Amino acid sequence: KEFWLDGAYAHDITEIDGFDDLQKPDGIIADIEERIAAYYGVDRAFLSVNGSTCGNLSAISALVPHGGCLMMDEGCHRSVHNTVAIRELTAILLERELIPESGLSACISLDETEKKLSEAKNKAMLPNAVLITSPTYEGFIADTEAIADLVHSYDIPFIVDGAHGAHLPVCREVDVTVVSLHKTLPAMTQVSAVLVNGKRINPDEIKQYINIYQTTSPSYILMASAERCLDIMEEKGEELKSKLTKNLNRLYSLNETLKKLYIIGSELINKYGIYDLDRSKINVIDRTGFMTGRKIYDSFRKKYHIQPEKCTEYTCLLLTTVMDSEEGFDRLTEAIKDIDRMLFLE
Repeated sequence: KEFWLDGAYAHDITEIDGFDDLQKPDGIIADIEERIAAYYGVDRAFLSVNGSTCGNLSAISALVPHGGCLMMDEGCHRSVHNTVAIRELTAILLERELIPESGLSACISLDETEKKLSEAKNKAMLPNAVLITSPTYEGFIADTEAIADLVHSYDIPFIVDGAHGAHLPVCREVDVTVVSLHKTLPAMTQVSAVLVNGKRINPDEIKQYINIYQTTSPSYILMASAERCLDIMEEKGEELKSKLTKNLNRLYSLNETLKKLYIIGSELINKYGIYDLDRSKINVIDRTGFMTGRKIYDSFRKKYHIQPEKCTEYTCLLLTTVMDSEEGFDRLTEAIKDIDRMLFLE
């Protein structure tokens, strides 16, 4: 009986002659990593088939000694908290501002980072590294270049968990950026990369920890997916990004006519520490407060067969990518207009 994964089985090889070794690549896998580095314009790139979780674990472990101190985004991914526990680190939390209109947390600001670094210096407790998340889950982008300059003025390395921003340019001032190719680019789940730039850190130390945390039996199907992702983005990336921008412009223009619903947008830039916005993250809110985030979420999923990413008390988050079709955007547009119309009639 034919099984839908039969084709995948045929390509599920291991470290045989001519197919390189992810633990110590010097052939086709090394070529993929060089292409990733070139695509993002960084010095080195390391492939992870254990997701950005492995990347965060490795970056922190390489830069912060066991029992050391990490200054970290309070809203960071659980993998960062897990690294703190595993390595028995002292954590200094950077606080995010809450956006009163939506209840969402923003991102780490330059002012907050400066305040916490100054306090740490006065207490003779400067951290071994600083880590923030940008873009956040909801698409809020921090001023990473300014924060990097500030952190480097204390001679401290700077890590950005950019898992949700693989489709965005990478700030070259950041020492380590972790990106999930699988979240917003055409790569399979678990495919991520650790991007290293500058002279403040030794890339080989990060690779050492990647080898510690990552499986010794990496999936060649996942690595082939990373290569295919590069093929697509190198050949058609600008065209795909242009189409995404066009579709997003059309979607956000709905705010001009919506009566009750609203798509949170650029009005937040330069507020609450938000430097820029990743508009591919669609945050929908009912300005009247009649529909909770859960009700909006359920309406998309049950009535319009559109699967949102998550909901909060007030908002519903939907994710879009460079691979979303115009037809998909049309369906989302009509769903938003329809929900708004029903709210307006009530």
